[in-house]
Amino acid sequence: MPDLKRLERFVEMLSMIDRGETVTPKGLAGHFGITERTIYRDMGILSIDFPIQFDETRGSYRFTEGYSLKKIDLSPDELRAMLVSKALFTRLGAGVSDAFDHLMNKVKTEAGKKTALRMRSATQNYWFDIDPVEDFSAVKKQFEAIQKALDEKESLEIRYYTMHDDKERVRMIDPYCLFFSSGVWYTLAYCHFRKSVRTFALDCIKSIKETRLSYTIPPDFSMEEYFKAGWHIFRYGKSVEVKLKFKKDAARWITRRKWHPTQKVEKNKDGSIIFRVTLNGTKELRWWVYHWGTNCEVLSPPEFRKEVLAELKAMVGVYERQADML
Repeated sequence: MPDLKRLERFVEMLSMIDRGETVTPKGLAGHFGITERTIYRDMGILSIDFPIQFDETRGSYRFTEGYSLKKIDLSPDELRAMLVSKALFTRLGAGVSDAFDHLMNKVKTEAGKKTALRMRSATQNYWFDIDPVEDFSAVKKQFEAIQKALDEKESLEIRYYTMHDDKERVRMIDPYCLFFSSGVWYTLAYCHFRKSVRTFALDCIKSIKETRLSYTIPPDFSMEEYFKAGWHIFRYGKSVEVKLKFKKDAARWITRRKWHPTQKVEKNKDGSIIFRVTLNGTKELRWWVYHWGTNCEVLSPPEFRKEVLAELKAMVGVYERQADML
């Protein structure tokens, strides 16, 4: 997802330049509470799309003569994209949606008259079927600390609660990104203890300490490739090809969308399909298989089929015991 804090900072920096204020790296760093190195990087990014110069005489950044944000107007498609984004961000928690509201207000103030009129008359007719964050305030400190670490590329020491064994552990991490899934905020980060990239839920981070230690994200690291190796979030385990069979009634639902980048589908004469995916770890896939009930059968690998069978037998045992008590 977009880095809203950075986007809001970009808009404010452009607005300050447009108003003719004295804009220096040192002053901006103090204003936003970040390093001058980050300001130089930000200005480098902005200068790709905006005619920004550093005026040695004034000692300040400025636009080239004749350029002004007031002359900028968003097209209907651009404005629609912003409104869709706002509808989506309202599901991600108050902290994120508030930041987007501030960004929208700044765009409305600094853009041309046509954009302001369109924004006042536009309606938001969009709904996203994603689980919303119930209480963003519970992870606000973690979110902001990790966002700052991403900006500054500074390693963090965290005390992390692991749900599978009900214990807290201290870990040193290098955050690679923030991401949202099923109502929960996560950070993808390099774990110095595990010596690999891992997923950490923000609500399980009990404390964070700054380390003043710098890190770099490997240039060949790709978030798209990382998540491709898992079914959804997690990708722990050896690479394995899984083959599933879906009955005709479920096949029409499976074939209407792409569930995974590696999926391959073979259609059978009776209307059923063979569904293949290659994953690192099958834990999340197993949960998805159960969703389809008797319409889905695990064909291979044998160990995954045995694992599913054992769990289903245990599940039947739970219901049988409950039935005996009625």
